[in-house]
Order: sequence, then structure tokens, then C-alpha cells
Amino acid sequence: MNEDFNKKIIKDFGLENMDSGEQQRMIEKIGNLLFESVVEKAVEVMDDNVMNDFENTVVNAGSDYQKVISFLKSRVFGFDKIVADEMSRLKRATSGIFA
Repeated sequence: MNEDFNKKIIKDFGLENMDSGEQQRMIEKIGNLLFESVVEKAVEVMDDNVMNDFENTVVNAGSDYQKVISFLKSRVFGFDKIVADEMSRLKRATSGIFA
């Protein structure tokens, strides 16, 4: 994840008062939850051709999440909205947990 996205997670989930080590652990956990839910929603809107290309990308990406994100940004219509919606949903679902 890039630094701007990490800062957004810190702000949106109220992690400002945690020490940096704990912040990093929480950013990773939240990022993983968000990644999973975004991929799930993106897959729902893919046609067969995009899905085949996505499966190949996932196999070739290994643990490089950035390759998967880059694919989704370029091939899934409304990807930024999916991310925003899932971020909002996750914030509502975890309201008060991280504060």
C-alpha cells in the first residue's frame, strides 16, 4: 500500500494515538480486509474475458498485491467507487473498535 493510503487508514479508523508499530499492524489488518472485500466486489462485475485475465494476473502476481490492484484499476469499471464503498462499509462495521 502506498503512504497516502496508509495515512487515510490511520485517519479514517482513528489510529492516530497508537504507537507506530501498532499502527503498522492495524494498517496491515485493515488493508487485508479491504483488499479481500474489494476483490470480491470487483469479481462480481467482471465479464468472462476480464475474469480469465484476472485469474492469470493473480497466478502471476504471487504475493505482489500491487499487480492485482493495478489490474483491477485498469480493467474494472468503477473500481475507485468500489474501493470507496468498501472503505465506508468497513469503517461502519468496525466503528469504535480501533478508537
